[in-house]
Amino acid sequence: MKKAFTIIELAVVIAILGILLGIVSTAAASSIRQARIRKAEALCICVQQGLATYYAQKDKWPDPIGDADNLGTRSNQEGVDNHADYNKYILTGPEVRSVVKALVDEAKKGNPLMDISGLYVSRNTGEPGQKGYGLDFMEAIHGTRKSSRKMSTSEMYFGYPEADHGWFRRFKIVYSLPTDEIKVTQQ
Repeated sequence: MKKAFTIIELAVVIAILGILLGIVSTAAASSIRQARIRKAEALCICVQQGLATYYAQKDKWPDPIGDADNLGTRSNQEGVDNHADYNKYILTGPEVRSVVKALVDEAKKGNPLMDISGLYVSRNTGEPGQKGYGLDFMEAIHGTRKSSRKMSTSEMYFGYPEADHGWFRRFKIVYSLPTDEIKVTQQ
């Protein structure tokens, strides 16, 4: 007489496999989220240290921060609206792009301000609410297996992958006029 699985035994095995798969997928999603958080923090620190090195070498910040007189005359509407410190300037998207591009250009010339190979870049501006993925800097300039289309640094926005979905977000750079300091954070 042949022995076979009963429907109940088969249902129990499928239920156990489903529970195990749920546990594994939850753990994997949590690990991916934590990795993105750590990458974002590391990229912010890397850019901030690169800016500090740039300042130490050139005795000025990259433009537009280097032209602090211009920043002093600019309206800091975000600071006014949020009742923040009027002497702290939150750089706009194009200004952030310009500042980080100055670091990348120096690194491409051979000045090791920072390791640009780990930067996360996109053609997307990275404003909150926008959905777009980014690439590692080296993949962007050399192309990938999926896409041989290369990016030039003039079309790159620089940032980090946001934690939940991995969407590209640009750095938030705040310049303090009285203390002449820069802080690079996530949006």
